[in-house]
Amino acid sequence: LAMIELSDYIKFSAIAKTHFNKSSNWILQRLHGYEVNGKPAQFKPEEMTVFVQALREIAAKLNESADRIEQAENTEQ
Repeated sequence: LAMIELSDYIKFSAIAKTHFNKSSNWILQRLHGYEVNGKPAQFKPEEMTVFVQALREIAAKLNESADRIEQAENTEQ
């Protein structure tokens, strides 16, 4: 559920492609628990580790960008 809340901010299809070499449907099936082959789709433990790492990488990039913007503002003043 927490991942669905992030969908306005994160492009999950890009995570699927760059970190898993999978389609956007693949990751959405897991995030929403859609039924695949008669069972709810879910991440395997190793996939969950990769997914968490991808989110942490995105968070780090966002923080770095915010820092650069803040530094640029302070330089201009």
